[in-house]
Amino acid sequence: MKKFKSLMLAALASAALAAPSFADGHSLKSSGEVVVGMKYSSATPDGGDTTTVQDTYIGDINMKLSQDIWGIEFNKDDEGKGKVHVNWEATASSGDNSVTGSAKIEDIVSDAPGYGDVFIKGANKTLSVKVGKFGSSENYNGGMGNFRASDFGVGNVEHITIDGFMGLQADVDAGDIDIELSVPWMEAASGAYALKLKDGTETKTNVTGIRPVIKGGFGDVSVSATFYTLSFSAQNNGAGDTQEKSDSAFQLMGKVGAGAATVGLGYTTKTTKNGEEEMTPSTLNGFVEVGLSGGSKVGASFEVLGSGHETDEATATRISASYNTPFFVEAVTLKLGAGTSTVSSDDKSRAGSASGFEAEWAYSF
Repeated sequence: MKKFKSLMLAALASAALAAPSFADGHSLKSSGEVVVGMKYSSATPDGGDTTTVQDTYIGDINMKLSQDIWGIEFNKDDEGKGKVHVNWEATASSGDNSVTGSAKIEDIVSDAPGYGDVFIKGANKTLSVKVGKFGSSENYNGGMGNFRASDFGVGNVEHITIDGFMGLQADVDAGDIDIELSVPWMEAASGAYALKLKDGTETKTNVTGIRPVIKGGFGDVSVSATFYTLSFSAQNNGAGDTQEKSDSAFQLMGKVGAGAATVGLGYTTKTTKNGEEEMTPSTLNGFVEVGLSGGSKVGASFEVLGSGHETDEATATRISASYNTPFFVEAVTLKLGAGTSTVSSDDKSRAGSASGFEAEWAYSF
């Protein structure tokens, strides 16, 4: 296997080196990012000792080589091993109509390569229809948030997405309003979407539902509303009674621009039920950002997070301040942030306070 991986990497390198020799207009392109940072944090649980951590870390390291319809990505972050991905995308057009085919194979030098986004999309000026495996749009806006203090495990439900989405999506451009409608059409043998029998064993499950997104822009004001609900059914009707399962979420985000300043406010809630356990976490957030001269920007934000437990719910309030500025040259951004948090709950193991600050340097090329 190691020999196979070495041969594969050598082949990829050879292809990349040979690529510039193609005809004019087929030049090899490269891009990437290097991120490093320094952080200090302090957390004190109710009735417990204070823990302080200082750290210099290596963040995302990635590079992409691309030419026309194909690309090779090399990336690594501080949470996992380095990976190599291959992707390609091609488009055919006829008048106002076009069809795009896109595919990505992830971690190709591992023992178990996987699929990234793989889809076919047809489109014209007002409508696009996409089918396959692809990520959901993200509309949460929490401001700059360069550093956020610990929430002691309360959690932020900012991502109103369907994990591992596979299915169909239609997008409609209606002028000032954009409408996105996704329909998952999946199966789950295990994990969060698999139904459990009364004895707790998982059974193969059909998963479907609906996820509409509506976005509107009216001058300096923009609003987005996202909602989804999923339904679950056991593939084997004779497997026996299953435990109750439901999953739905709603998010409303808005922002308004006023000169160099942008002010935003949002609310997100999610409800899940697995057997006898029901959770309803929520997030109320707001932010302000102000553009300064020389490409700098300053901002502040707040979050009120609810854990959603039926008993002994924990509530976290976090406040942060951020500042971004070029570091000697525009290609490098220095991001500074500081923040505090307070978490309250009748369960003292979920409560406490925290604070800290962070500096991060991001070089994009």
